[in-house]
Amino acid sequence: MHRLPASRAEDSERGAGRLGPRQLRRVTEYVIEHLSEAVRLSELSAVAGLSPSQFGRAFKASTGLSPHQWQLNARIAKAQELLLSDSSPLSEIALVTGFAEQSHFTRVFRKRTGTSPAAWRREHRRPDPSKSA
Repeated sequence: MHRLPASRAEDSERGAGRLGPRQLRRVTEYVIEHLSEAVRLSELSAVAGLSPSQFGRAFKASTGLSPHQWQLNARIAKAQELLLSDSSPLSEIALVTGFAEQSHFTRVFRKRTGTSPAAWRREHRRPDPSKSA
């Protein structure tokens, strides 16, 4: 059986202009591991083994979002986890999820979810049975 060269095999696996499954997994894992940091396009493109311009186009073709938008969605998802799992102040959650300040976190959160982080926490948090009379 004749094997395709790696680049052709990956092209047929991912489709033209898209990231391969392994590339996409490596990049998204990298973003999640570095959620609290500013991740540059050049870093992500190096993880994927592409030029920044190739990577930007391929990432958007693969996910439907720019790398920056994908990172913001990942930050909001992590913030939602934190809002449900502990009672940390919103300012701390903002920093842990990579927002420079609480006001920016609140703006992005509201734009993505339709409500503020505090209201979202109140609406989605289960009552603590130890605090019931």
